[in-house]
Amino acid sequence: MAIPVNVPIHSNMGDLFAAIWMIFVLCMFAAWYSRGGLAKNVGDVLKRPMLSAKTNFLYLMPLVASALLFSSILIQQYQATQGVQTGSLNFPPQTSPYVILINLAYAPVNEELAFRITSIGIPLGLFLLYLYRANPRFTSLGNRFKFLLIAMANPNYAKQSLGYKNVIDNGFLGGISAIEWLLILVTSVAFGLAHYLLGGGWEVGKISTALLAGLVFGIMFVTYGAYAAILLHWYFDYYFTVISLADSTYGGAFHILSSLTEVTNYVGGGIVLVLLLLIWAYHLGNYLVDRTYRHASPTQP
Repeated sequence: MAIPVNVPIHSNMGDLFAAIWMIFVLCMFAAWYSRGGLAKNVGDVLKRPMLSAKTNFLYLMPLVASALLFSSILIQQYQATQGVQTGSLNFPPQTSPYVILINLAYAPVNEELAFRITSIGIPLGLFLLYLYRANPRFTSLGNRFKFLLIAMANPNYAKQSLGYKNVIDNGFLGGISAIEWLLILVTSVAFGLAHYLLGGGWEVGKISTALLAGLVFGIMFVTYGAYAAILLHWYFDYYFTVISLADSTYGGAFHILSSLTEVTNYVGGGIVLVLLLLIWAYHLGNYLVDRTYRHASPTQP
């Protein structure tokens, strides 16, 4: 993202668009079969907590996406009252809708590769390789490189394969390590600043909302893998743009769809955000009480 590199491959927009969408399709398949599969999670809706780390990502994604959307709107509205404008993504006048679509389809893949897959996955993978350097499986350079690729694609699986604390065995609060939180925070700040400093129509108010999005994308990345971060990013960059372009181009039924989608996402996001905050507060309280009890009573089983 920082240094332009000429790739000696000639392609038209249609081929590039198809290749990007193949990535989305693969991510969707990975999300569908994650954590036992979507169908099983829906069938077990009354048997397990919805926010369990073992929950299928596609089952969880609408809740996380709508809550993040509503939170971003609240932040934007508050900033506006204080004179801090967020701006919007602008393209030059008369830009073809196809160019807009391909840019917004490319952004989730490109930005997740830059800010999560490499910037979190590689340092985390190197940290684990150093921590488990005596492990026999890392005697060859090829195995170390293979493990690094696994850490970039699915950090939680990489940790789980080594017996390091992970969200499957330890939950969200106990399964994300200190180094992961540090990497998530640093990359989120960089993600927020990049949206403003690289221009494109965004103003200084975009830093806060992009930083918040970066935090959520980062947590989803270390919890589920690269596919989760890409799909969640796709929801914000591409999903709404397609609906908006359909409305402005065709009108009619698409105008009704656009309005219905907006209302559903905003209202649903507000409800989900309140419920998530209550649930997380409850679990955090239980976690802190349990941790305090264990430190105060080390001899207790």
